[in-house]
Amino acid sequence: MTKLNDILGMNARNFLFQGRYNRIKAKRIADEKLLTKRVLKQAKLATPKLYKQFKNEAVVANFDLSNLPDSFVVKPSRGLGGEGILVVGGHTPPKTGQDSEWTSVDGTVLTANDLRLHILDILAGRYSMLDLPDRAFIEERVRVHPRFAAISCQGTPDIGVLVFNQVPVMAFLRLPTKESHGKANMFQGAIACGIDIASGVTTAAVRHTEEIKFFPETRRKLAGITIPRWDEVLELAGLAAQACGLGYCRVDVALQPRTSKTGKLQSTPMVLEINAQPGLKIQLANKAGLFSRLKR
Repeated sequence: MTKLNDILGMNARNFLFQGRYNRIKAKRIADEKLLTKRVLKQAKLATPKLYKQFKNEAVVANFDLSNLPDSFVVKPSRGLGGEGILVVGGHTPPKTGQDSEWTSVDGTVLTANDLRLHILDILAGRYSMLDLPDRAFIEERVRVHPRFAAISCQGTPDIGVLVFNQVPVMAFLRLPTKESHGKANMFQGAIACGIDIASGVTTAAVRHTEEIKFFPETRRKLAGITIPRWDEVLELAGLAAQACGLGYCRVDVALQPRTSKTGKLQSTPMVLEINAQPGLKIQLANKAGLFSRLKR
């Protein structure tokens, strides 16, 4: 049973760890996704491929959306909590006299005008942390790894690894649900599964603050799932924190599945983003306190 003194609270996180071990320059890198991608690329760490970035309305108007692959993700550079992220899962080529259409992972049909308006909303700061003008970008979509296909809905699961002084301390697997509209965000209804840090096997799961044993509307167990390439996931998280100069952060990693020339399934761990002020619900998912682990 977790002791009260083992729980890390918001004030302790802010003053003892996030504030003390994260320099302003490092936090700025984490807060700007485009800057994070550039720093990680310089460190030769894997991230989803960048297709296009937008700095102003003219760039949006002049960009030919038909040059994009069928599947991609639109993101704000300084977004918060998954807001403003649009995951496109398919493309319908234009017919005579008609425009192209795309379909988001939740089934919403999008025209070229819809996509441009969404990007313009990002530039106007609708999803930015401080409601200030932002930059938008389009990147490669990480597909769902077959290991997680039966326990995710619409979106791609990711693995959040909390890193302190370059050491992975605690981790969870976040699973998109119908409620979260395909986003791996706990506040929007995604499921978080605690992970045994030594073995890479899920132990328990929560949705919001309630423990959950099965994926919604199924009898698929959420405990006992082995994360593929676990050691590489942990190593990538530690290296990403080091590259950005962060002493205390959460590194979100996804596994991009690939098929080799011989037909064998392979996967590449990729850093999706880095959070310099990670939430504390990871303790609920792991049924364990962070404070004692950080002190150790």
